[in-house]
Amino acid sequence: MRTKRRKKRKNFVLSKHTIIIISALIIIIPSFTYAGISMYKFAFNKAKEYISSTKNTVRPDTAEIVHITIPSGASTKDIAEILYQNGLISNKLIFRLQSKSQGYDGTYIQGEYDIVMGTGEEEIMNIIHIGPQPSGDTEKVTIPEGFTAKKIAQLLDEKGLVKYEDFIKEMNTGNFEYDFLEGIPKREYYLEGYLFPATYDIPKNTSAYHIISIMLDRFDIAYSNILKYSSSEYSSDELVIIASMIEAEIQLDDERAIAAGVIYNRLKDGMKLQIDSTVQYANNTRNEIVTYDELEVDSPYNTYINEGLPIGPICNPGEAALEAAVNPDDNDYIFYVVKERGKGEHVFTNNYDDFLAAKEAYKNSFNN
Repeated sequence: MRTKRRKKRKNFVLSKHTIIIISALIIIIPSFTYAGISMYKFAFNKAKEYISSTKNTVRPDTAEIVHITIPSGASTKDIAEILYQNGLISNKLIFRLQSKSQGYDGTYIQGEYDIVMGTGEEEIMNIIHIGPQPSGDTEKVTIPEGFTAKKIAQLLDEKGLVKYEDFIKEMNTGNFEYDFLEGIPKREYYLEGYLFPATYDIPKNTSAYHIISIMLDRFDIAYSNILKYSSSEYSSDELVIIASMIEAEIQLDDERAIAAGVIYNRLKDGMKLQIDSTVQYANNTRNEIVTYDELEVDSPYNTYINEGLPIGPICNPGEAALEAAVNPDDNDYIFYVVKERGKGEHVFTNNYDDFLAAKEAYKNSFNN
């Protein structure tokens, strides 16, 4: 990575009032002009510097908690006024600019909040974006890597946190605004692949929308760290689909990138992927051996019938699978098969005869 040598220049500091004046000018100057764009960048950077320099360090044992209410239909301007009047932010205009640049504008949720005095502005934005946190105990829930949306809904239902039907409905119809969701097609299970597997402390008596938002917030971290700046020719959604197949097929960490290489090699050669897990997802099964009847299921997820990638992810992958999808191993393998029943290891090969031999050996392991 090249670094630019910066010219030495005299240090100068803009006062709080100067920043406010410059920020106000931004609204007046047309953003489509070169001068407007330049001034926007200049003022916004100075605004960020000002926010960073005025953040308070709060001791938990002495922190003052401020209770506020965000009414229904409140605009970002209204919310900025409420926060300012309660001493939670120092500048209303900067809060509005930050909300817009960070993608929070228009996403804030009505309700009552208890916010610690001195909380950073970006954290405040996230708090009122996620929504009010129900009071009471929390339930620790672990979502394993590779769980499907239906399995997650079932687990949450069993924990008594949300009804299965409510979770599935909210996942398919809820309004969730994240960069990584822009442009993905509506599918039967819309957010499949994006409900990030992790351990969560979920408040009891909360909503399906809030639970899903927590999972999407966690995926957003992985997206920023792994997918956002990928140089892959595939879209982020396609990379998630590939990662989901890797997650469903591969157990061993050191095999994920190798299997990713197989997937990309088959796609490049115009071969059908023929991945058993996609067929099992279509049939809602998870058997050791896929039957011939299952292979014939008419589904956009069936990679034995359809060329290319399935229509969507087949499970919710973790970071390791996402990393493998973005950084596949450079190999010439086009086949893999489980080496032995009950074991996670695979045989990888570029030779069809070797593949058939490995497949036969796997079948024979059932008799051992």
